[in-house]
Amino acid sequence: MSEHGPYCAHYRVYYEDTDAGGIVYHANYLKFCERARSDFVREVVGVSQQAALKSGTGFVMTKFNGKFVAPAQLEDLLSVSCIPYKVTPARLEIYQEVRNEAGALLYAQRCTLGYIDLKQHKPHAIPEAFHQAFAQYLAPESQVFAC
Repeated sequence: MSEHGPYCAHYRVYYEDTDAGGIVYHANYLKFCERARSDFVREVVGVSQQAALKSGTGFVMTKFNGKFVAPAQLEDLLSVSCIPYKVTPARLEIYQEVRNEAGALLYAQRCTLGYIDLKQHKPHAIPEAFHQAFAQYLAPESQVFAC
């Protein structure tokens, strides 16, 4: 984990993210979390997922446990954190939170991402350079809260 705390990305809730009542549609929390994970890997860890895909490998979500706490609404500015807490030879485990501008927790999830050979659909070792780069941002599991 960074000495400045967890990585946090910010996204505005647009009309397309909501249901007819102006509340964020449940599946869109997964999209906000995916964007934050992708931004974290590119901006902080410094790894190109595009390059991994060209090599025939990449991450897939193998498991997640989400908890809906309160609704996000149209025009809210969301903060989406990305807190990695475990890396193994072929898997990453990440905790994420979605909070509103007031800091209220709206959604939290733990997810496991497996690194696979995309043609054979089988586990593949995470490249050593990526493994080492990612490992330096690990938070203690005691900082992983809501799920």
